[in-house]
Amino acid sequence: MITSKVREMAEICQGKAIDLIASGYNKTVLPYSWLALICGLAGIEMKISEPHGVAPTYEGDPSLADTKQVIGEVKRYLKDYWKCLN
Repeated sequence: MITSKVREMAEICQGKAIDLIASGYNKTVLPYSWLALICGLAGIEMKISEPHGVAPTYEGDPSLADTKQVIGEVKRYLKDYWKCLN
């Protein structure tokens, strides 16, 4: 969804687009991120799902609950502007 918006913005910028993948260097996630980016920029519809759940090393991390709370708050705040968050 984000890359389709980038594609729409590129139309008013003479076809120029800039995008950022913020997946870090997690080798299990990075291929999915690039695939989603390329498909979105090319206008190819694809179903995206999480390849893996939360890594076991982070399950017991106390900041995980805080992170989930912040994500929930951001979603609630932005849901009126981003249909995908409803």
